[in-house]
Amino acid sequence: MLRRLLLAAAVTVMVPLAAMLAPGAANTARAATCIDGVAVTSFAFNPTVVPPTGSSPLTLVLQNCTSQTISGTTDWFGSYSPGQGCPVSDAIPFNYTIAPNGTYMLTNTFGAPGDFQNCHPTALRMSANINVNGVVGTVTTVSATLQFLVCTNGIAISQFSFSPPAVQGTQTSTLTLVVQNCGSTAVQGESVVAPKFTGTGSGLPPGCPVLDPLAFPYSLAAGGSSTSTLTIGNPIASCQATGMTATANVSVNGVTGAATATANLVIVPSATGGCHVTYSPNNWTGGFTATVTIANNGSSAINGWTLTFAFPGDQKITSWWNAAVTQTGTSVTATNLSYNPMISPGGSQSFGFQGTWTTSDASPASFSVNGVACT
Repeated sequence: MLRRLLLAAAVTVMVPLAAMLAPGAANTARAATCIDGVAVTSFAFNPTVVPPTGSSPLTLVLQNCTSQTISGTTDWFGSYSPGQGCPVSDAIPFNYTIAPNGTYMLTNTFGAPGDFQNCHPTALRMSANINVNGVVGTVTTVSATLQFLVCTNGIAISQFSFSPPAVQGTQTSTLTLVVQNCGSTAVQGESVVAPKFTGTGSGLPPGCPVLDPLAFPYSLAAGGSSTSTLTIGNPIASCQATGMTATANVSVNGVTGAATATANLVIVPSATGGCHVTYSPNNWTGGFTATVTIANNGSSAINGWTLTFAFPGDQKITSWWNAAVTQTGTSVTATNLSYNPMISPGGSQSFGFQGTWTTSDASPASFSVNGVACT
């Protein structure tokens, strides 16, 4: 069994690779319907193409489709292709618990085989068995493929990925494309990036627009690289997307399809029905405290919250509790702590702070949670 290196608790771990599977082409898998109370919203590498010695985060997103808390395990395993001389290990289990109508996200990083000098793969296929406590057998299995950089016609895509790889509601993400000239002569061409919204079905999700492809010309000296970025996401509140897939098609010296890559963005829907924020201050001359309560009026759980607002007066926050609070000028940002990220439908979370003021201690007039305005 291979050595396993734990990089971070709970959310992100890095482990060597696992058991034998035949390689495949699909990079992401989604369950269109709930199976035994759980749906797979996304299972995808980001980026999907890395250098021969590189690695990439692989993110699994599960949705609890019921009104009851569910728990279980996800068993991750995979194989290199071609597999000759490459390592094999047992499946790696991870426990999960999801609140009613909530979302669970787990990221593990996988990549090159390290010290296995006789292993020269072109791809890595990872799979995850989803198990639910109380249900006999595996509920569903999803797979994703990581490609290792291959130079074709003197050109290669060394990076094509979203950052951050997951957003909530109407937040945006930056898509970065890096094209590398891996030949000995200058090349020129064009990179065409085509993004599209994805959902639980095969077609365009309801309320989502069709996005036009964008072209980025390049001219590279031998060994040079070109970087193009695009800020993109889900700017329409009515768009019921659970993700976005972007493809890159690079032409070189008139040859189309010299290099291709795919990147995936996870879009976690905001709680439907909105949120309500109550701001309760206690004032005295030159000082104040305030308790802030975030109520979830929607039908989906809020799993991880960031509240933003602006003071209309000259208040300065000096201490806080039950949240991580920062202030820049009049703008305030409060983020959940490790023990209070979940706000179930009909539930609430509260935090507070203390501060000073000189001329005005007027209460904030508007609040947003995860980029969505609250009442």
